Amino acid sequence: MTNAQRRAARMAEMNGSKPIPTSSSAFCPHEAGAYYLTDVGTVSNTINLFTKDIKPPVHTYGIITVEFDLDPETGKWIWFDGKENQSPRKNQDGWRLGNKQLYDTREGAEAELQREMVKNGDRVTKVHDLPDDMTALKKIRSAHHPDRNNAEADHDLYQAVIEKLDRMRVASQ
Repeated sequence: MTNAQRRAARMAEMNGSKPIPTSSSAFCPHEAGAYYLTDVGTVSNTINLFTKDIKPPVHTYGIITVEFDLDPETGKWIWFDGKENQSPRKNQDGWRLGNKQLYDTREGAEAELQREMVKNGDRVTKVHDLPDDMTALKKIRSAHHPDRNNAEADHDLYQAVIEKLDRMRVASQ
């Protein structure tokens, strides 16, 4: 927003009318409706200062689907993240939500996650939407086991399920 736009907004507030957002500064969701955020986290390990082998941190990767709602009081598009309402803001690269880049397509978010996997030195895999339920994960693992003669078995999905089960076990300890 330029200084002239800020000044016009202040003058409009002083006169009692609402400022008219310009088309470049106002967020308007696209027709598909859903936006995507990447979520990269680390699972902390207990640090023992007397051990000789220090384990690198375990990274978790996920994609968050964002559906915006129109706030009737302010007229802004908001998303409740579980703690607070967040509104998208524009920067040079596009739109951001909090400190994370907002992606229009799931493919863009998956590409960013794969770049993060390379940066962190993890094995690059296809991003799968896996449930957080342990029994459902075990069923998926069983269905895609590589030792069974199943032509439809997805070995990449099988490996992703194994890694998620391992992360869930580490997090629960």
